[in-house]
Amino acid sequence: MQFGAGVPARAESLRQATRIDIQIQPDLTVVETTHEETTPLAQSAVAAAAQAKFIVNGNQTVEIVEAFTRKADGRKVPADPRDFVMQAGAVGAATSYVDIKLQQIPFRDLSVGDTAVLTVRTVEKEHYIPGLYSRSIVNAPSVIRKSIDVTLRAPAALDVHHDEQLLTYEESRQSDQIVRHWSGSSAPATVNEKDIADLALSVPALRISTFPDSGAIASAYYARARQQAVVTPEVQRLADEITKDKADTREQARAIYEWVTRNIRYVAVYFGDGRFVPNDTATILSRRFGDCKDDATLLSALLAAKGIASEQVLIGTQANYRLASTAVLGAFNHVIVYIPALDRYLDPTVPFGNFDRLPVADSGKPVVRVSDKGVTVARTPIPSVADNVIEIDSRMTSTREGQHSGQTTITSRGVFADLMRTFVAQTEARGKDLLLPALAQDRGISGGTYDLDSPPWTDSREPFRVTFKWTLPKSTKVTDSRFKAPPGFSPVMPNPDLFFGPLDEAKRTYPAGCFAGRAVYTMHVALPDNVVSIKLPAVIKRSTPQFSFREEWTRDGQQLRRRTEVVSLAATRVCAPEEVEAVRTTFRSIGNRTYPMVYASRAGGGDTAARPSLLQQLFGAQPATNRSPAPPHAAAAHTAPRATRSPVEARQ
Repeated sequence: MQFGAGVPARAESLRQATRIDIQIQPDLTVVETTHEETTPLAQSAVAAAAQAKFIVNGNQTVEIVEAFTRKADGRKVPADPRDFVMQAGAVGAATSYVDIKLQQIPFRDLSVGDTAVLTVRTVEKEHYIPGLYSRSIVNAPSVIRKSIDVTLRAPAALDVHHDEQLLTYEESRQSDQIVRHWSGSSAPATVNEKDIADLALSVPALRISTFPDSGAIASAYYARARQQAVVTPEVQRLADEITKDKADTREQARAIYEWVTRNIRYVAVYFGDGRFVPNDTATILSRRFGDCKDDATLLSALLAAKGIASEQVLIGTQANYRLASTAVLGAFNHVIVYIPALDRYLDPTVPFGNFDRLPVADSGKPVVRVSDKGVTVARTPIPSVADNVIEIDSRMTSTREGQHSGQTTITSRGVFADLMRTFVAQTEARGKDLLLPALAQDRGISGGTYDLDSPPWTDSREPFRVTFKWTLPKSTKVTDSRFKAPPGFSPVMPNPDLFFGPLDEAKRTYPAGCFAGRAVYTMHVALPDNVVSIKLPAVIKRSTPQFSFREEWTRDGQQLRRRTEVVSLAATRVCAPEEVEAVRTTFRSIGNRTYPMVYASRAGGGDTAARPSLLQQLFGAQPATNRSPAPPHAAAAHTAPRATRSPVEARQ
C-alpha cells in the first residue's frame, strides 16, 4: 500500500513516519495495519500532505481506523468520511484492473507544521496464489525524509523467509509466534537520477515471503497456466496453416511467433486471479487480444501443435538484474517463452517482435523457466556491441547561391531498430507534416521541406533502414553563406548517453542501466565551389574501459567528410556509478568539438577571407555533450507502444 499523492520538488519539505504491523494468522489470513504520519515543513508541501491515496485489491477488505489532522498545538481535526472518495476499478489504454479500488482521504485544516495522521487496516483471506504470501517494502529515494518501522507476527511453525538492507533487524518469540521487527530511515535525496538499475537492492528495503524460492513461484503459476495451453483442434488447424510449406523447426517457430505478434493485440483486463492465470486458447483466439500470459500460452500451444517443446518464462520488466535472496511475486510481472531446441527466448507481446533477439528491456535479466520437466533459474542473453548498432549516413550539398539539400540514411539493428520503428510509428500516427518539422526545430532549424521513406514500422527484419530527405530555403542574401543544417537530420545522435543514460547530471549515487552497442555518424558535404582552402582539425580519440569515442575529418577535393563513432563496451546490463562517472568525465573533456577553418572567396571573386562560421554552421556546431532527443534507454526504450505487463503482481 502506498500513501501520498505526490511529493514537491524541494528537499526537507516533508517528513514522513510509517509504522506497519503485519499479522499472519494460522490459516494464512494476513491482517496489515499501516499507521502513517506526514508533516509538511514548507508551504509547497502542504498540498501533497493534505490527501492520501491507496489501492485496495479485490481480495482485500479495508477499514479506515483513524484519519485526522494533528495541529501544531496538539488539537485534532478529524477527517470527514463524507469527503472520502472510493474509485472502483482502474482503466488504462491497454491494461485495466476491474476489481481494485482506489481510496482517497483528504485531511482538513492542514498547514505547515501540522501532521496528517492515517491508520488503515486491510485483511487478505484469499491470496491470488493460494496458500502463499509475499510482501515487498522499498524505501525509494525521494525529497521526503522517511522513517519506517515494520513488525511481522507469524506462527512459529510457519516457514517465513525474509531479507533486508539498510534496516536494523530484531527477532523474538512470544508464545507460539515469532515476532520480527525492522526499522530504519532515509534522508532526502539530493540528486534526481534516472535509469537507476537494481534500485530495490540499493536502498532501504524489506522482502517477506512464504515462498521457499523463485522456483516455487514459477511452479505455482505453471500449475494453473499449463492446462490453458493444451493443443485443441482449433490450435492444431491454425498451427498447420501458419507453417504450411515450412519443414524446418526454426522456420516453423519463426512463422508461429510472427503470427502471434502480428495478430494478437496486447490488451489486459484483470479480475481476481486473472492476474496470474491466463485465458484458454479459444478465448484468446476469439478475442484476438490478451496480456503477456495469454500471448505466451497461445504461442506455447501453437508450438506444441508442431511438436516444438517450449517453456514459460517469468521475468520482471523493472530495471532489476539481480534476484533478491527472498522470492517475492513482485520480482516477476511479465511472461515470455523459451524454446530449448533453439536456445531462443521470445517475447510475443512486442508489436514488431524480432524472432532473432529479445527487446533490450528483457535482456540480461534473471528469469525462471518452467515446464512439465521442472524449473530452471537462468538469465536472458546480454547483447554484444554488434547487436545494437546505428549507422547514420548524411549527404549534403551546399551551393554558392545558397541552396542546401541533403539525404540521411539510418541503418539500425537491435535497440536502435526498435527506436527507429517507434519513430516511424509516431510519424504514421501524427503525420510527416507535423513530426518532421518538429524534428528539424529540435535540431535548431526552421523552414524547408522534409520527407521520410521507410518500411512499415511493423516490419521486424533487420537492419531496419530509414531515409530522410530535406531541402532548406534559399538564403535571401546571396553573399550570406551562413545557415544551420540539421546535423544528420536524425532523431538519434552518437552520444554515450544512448548507452549509459543521461550524463549531464551530477555524479551518480546509484548504478545505471547500460548496454553494449555502437553508434556511427558520417556526414558528407559537397562544398560550394568558392571554398578554396580548409584547415582540418586533428583526430579526437577518448576512451575508458566501458566506452570509446573517435571523430575524424577528411577532405577529397570539394568533398568533406566527418565521421564520429561512439562504442559502448559494457559487458553487463548494470554499470557502477564510478564507471558511468568515468564515461561522463571523459566525454565532457572533449568540450566543443573543433571545426575546420574554411577559406572561401567572396561573392563575385576577389580576395579570400576566413569564414570559420560556414562549416561551423554547416555542421550545426554543438558541444560534445549534446544529447539525442530520445535515447533508447532502460525501461524507456523497450519497443513501440507497449503497456506494462502484469502476469503476476505483488503489493509493492
